[in-house]
Amino acid sequence: MEIGTAIKFYRKYQSLSQKDLAEGICSQGEISLIEKGDRIPSISMNSKICSKLGIAVDALEEENFYESHELHISKVLNKLELFVNNREYEKMEPLLNDEIMNKYCNNPLNTQCFLCYKGIFINYKENNPIKALEIFRSALQETNITSFSTIFDFPKHKNIFSKHETLLIAGAASCFYQLHKYEQASYLFDVACNNIDNIKYQLSTQILGTVYYNASRNLKELGEYELALKLALKGLTFEKERKTIYRSAELLFEIGEIYYLKNKPQLAETNYIKSLYLAFTTNSNYLLPILLATLKERKELTLLQTNIGMLMKIS
Repeated sequence: MEIGTAIKFYRKYQSLSQKDLAEGICSQGEISLIEKGDRIPSISMNSKICSKLGIAVDALEEENFYESHELHISKVLNKLELFVNNREYEKMEPLLNDEIMNKYCNNPLNTQCFLCYKGIFINYKENNPIKALEIFRSALQETNITSFSTIFDFPKHKNIFSKHETLLIAGAASCFYQLHKYEQASYLFDVACNNIDNIKYQLSTQILGTVYYNASRNLKELGEYELALKLALKGLTFEKERKTIYRSAELLFEIGEIYYLKNKPQLAETNYIKSLYLAFTTNSNYLLPILLATLKERKELTLLQTNIGMLMKIS
């Protein structure tokens, strides 16, 4: 397989035009010649192209590139991300055991991505945060030369993290949350949330809305209600800007919870109701039953109870 064929594959996978890829590296014509196999890029140019595509240089080597396998791997990773976004963890297991995925997923970035989703599955579906923590640490090591023994060492070696590195840091924070180690979780959530501002204009960052949701929950456990509210509202804005609602219903519920704890029942009730109807209209089989069971206990919020009764009749 020629280098040009691999470059063309990864360029299209990233939805980049030849002009986009060439910018700051060479002319569009040179990219065209490389992809046709009429020109071999220099080592320096090859390195720049790989950096822009977000792949390791050895991913372009003939023995490491099989287009059919790469297409399969990209489809599996996209499905895993979708299942994480929808909290459909039960659908992830067959993909995590996929034969082609486990045999040919050798690119460090793909491996990191795969391990990220595997760690999320282990943490939430298998309820094993300690095992998930080690998976997250191993995944972060994939794209970093410097070795580190704990997840807390990783931020010392870099200033800006990729989308999946950010998700991995937040994933580790969620493990500490599951273990009720909220202070340790808070440190990692801070790192992840601060980094989102650095990468928020990258493609396909919608999944990062979950970072704000989990970070807000953790701050709520620490009694930091104002900071928790600020992050939850920021998460809603983040999702609105990306025209997605993966965690919006959960964020609205958290906002309601914070207002409830702050003894502001009217504001709590308003956000609870918004959360309920958003979960209902998006057919959230995961979230809606949880919300209904939890909010039925808020009996003093009469308007909320009226809306719950209406939803129970039509759902």
